[in-house]
Amino acid sequence: MKGNGRRKPDQRTFMAQVRECRDKGYLLSSKKIGSGAFSRVYLAYATQERMQHNPRLASDLRGKRHSMVAIKIISTAEAPVEFAQKFLPREISSLNATYKHLNVVQLYETYHNSQRAYLVLELAGRGDLLEHINMVSDHRRCPGLEEKEAHRLFWQLVSAVAHCHSSGVVHRDLKCENILLDDQGFLKLTDFGFANQSALKNALLSTFCGSVAYTAPEILMSKKYNGERADMWSLGVILYAMVTGKLPFKERRPHRMLLLMRRGPAFPPGLSAECQDLIRALLQLRPCARPDLQQVAAHRWMLPAPPALFRAVLGAAPGGRAQPDPAMRPPAENPADPREDSDPTRPLLQLRRPQQQGTPKSASGPAPPPSGARPSRGACSVPAGLGLQSMAKASPGVGVSRRPPSLCPPSALRSALGHHLVS
Repeated sequence: MKGNGRRKPDQRTFMAQVRECRDKGYLLSSKKIGSGAFSRVYLAYATQERMQHNPRLASDLRGKRHSMVAIKIISTAEAPVEFAQKFLPREISSLNATYKHLNVVQLYETYHNSQRAYLVLELAGRGDLLEHINMVSDHRRCPGLEEKEAHRLFWQLVSAVAHCHSSGVVHRDLKCENILLDDQGFLKLTDFGFANQSALKNALLSTFCGSVAYTAPEILMSKKYNGERADMWSLGVILYAMVTGKLPFKERRPHRMLLLMRRGPAFPPGLSAECQDLIRALLQLRPCARPDLQQVAAHRWMLPAPPALFRAVLGAAPGGRAQPDPAMRPPAENPADPREDSDPTRPLLQLRRPQQQGTPKSASGPAPPPSGARPSRGACSVPAGLGLQSMAKASPGVGVSRRPPSLCPPSALRSALGHHLVS
């Protein structure tokens, strides 16, 4: 009886959301594709009438040849005041500022009432990068992506982040779970809930936010930080996760994490020296020692560069939506795709996903695994207990401008790191 009592209010709320979406020209389905503390993300369909009145929506869906979107519904009545008044407006503003880039999730429109806010977003139908890495690792029986596949995806990520930075937006929550793949295998950066916009390129920030596993050391030490340099550290963690199938520093306690960062990442055999060099460069403890995006784009591991993306990174923010570069498309789907096996093997890299801010992800399946394998790493097996897992956010839900109680005093952290980390 108690279960039925709980379901009835949920059902009434959902039906109210269906009516509100229908009034705006969207048919909300019951398929939930993401969730967070104050949000739910559902698959929805745009009506022809809605597309006639929304040029953004019409131009994008015309190229996709479908009418599907992701609608993120945020309960502003239940969310903290700081979230509703500060972080949600920042997310919407950042998505508007980064509109019209192939590798950033598009925001088509927003609407709201006294109870809820609705974000109509581009649908990315193959799940997130974390799921993709784990699925490919399972298929290869070797942790991580092939370097060729990692190169293709990382170029798109660098292009997306370069577009954000050139638009005055720092993401501050770059991680595998916030990177989606669409049905064509293109990467889409999403979840701008912790993003910050500033007209000053070298402005210093103080909000502690993000996930500890991906967070730059200067943020863990509660120091004021440069958002762009902090994003570069996160890119290094993501690249390491792509090519190894695990995180470089796995520790939930920030002071212990800093000690691991001081030692630097360990690399598996078979990983190219060029890739190792780029990861080490991005994971420099001193923010000013990390390369910027133009230096990353010119790194020898990043070459040869896809021409369109190389120009997007080295030039100013593109005025129009970048055209897909043929070199960035994934290889043709393997006929022996493990998704079609009648008896699939047990996943070797297990996922554990905590509750987090909802992001528009679909349950329609991950991207196909890349064909081919590097001879040096293609025949390895995955030892028991190895896995790339989703990490809980270090912040208490919406990001705070104070040091969380779990952090040890900054003076103790500086003592632990010695002279390796300086302002």
